[in-house]
Amino acid sequence: MSGVAPLRLLVICTANICRSPTAEHLLRRSALERDLAIEVSSAGFLFDGEPASERTVAAAAEYGLDLSGHRSRIVSAEMLADVDLVVTMERRHSRDLIVELGVDPARVHTLGALVTALAESDVVGGPSERVAAVSETRPAGNLLGEGPDEVADPHGRSRRRHRLMVQTVASLSDALLDGLFDEAVDR
Repeated sequence: MSGVAPLRLLVICTANICRSPTAEHLLRRSALERDLAIEVSSAGFLFDGEPASERTVAAAAEYGLDLSGHRSRIVSAEMLADVDLVVTMERRHSRDLIVELGVDPARVHTLGALVTALAESDVVGGPSERVAAVSETRPAGNLLGEGPDEVADPHGRSRRRHRLMVQTVASLSDALLDGLFDEAVDR
């Protein structure tokens, strides 16, 4: 990892109290374990300074994550200028970033769609080259409506829904790092 400029990744969800902090911590832990050059942070659209939801903290703890110190942040233009890639939990998050904050569409992807596109891509290279390649071939309607590439918001729902979210985000986070960094491309 030394000597390589890290990929700067921002994860976005609605309030930054459930999905995005879970993804942030899972990605950071996995990147450390794999010695990958990546910096991960998270933000949302609604709250600043709020803790992660109690049910999310409990569900994440089952995966060995401690979200008790997390505090939500509201996404800003300045924050977006400091990152290379923005991964969202829902298509509407991506649309809002592009339309309201002027983020280059090539830098914004839903987590699920990016994982799928990277898995289907045969581009070899660093994370930036891989993201650029899948961005060029992304279907125009990929960010419209709702789709299977979204991670459902568990806020206000059952413990089971929170556990399912953590499980889904864990699987997608590992797959994202595989797609961005793995040199063995057997696709």
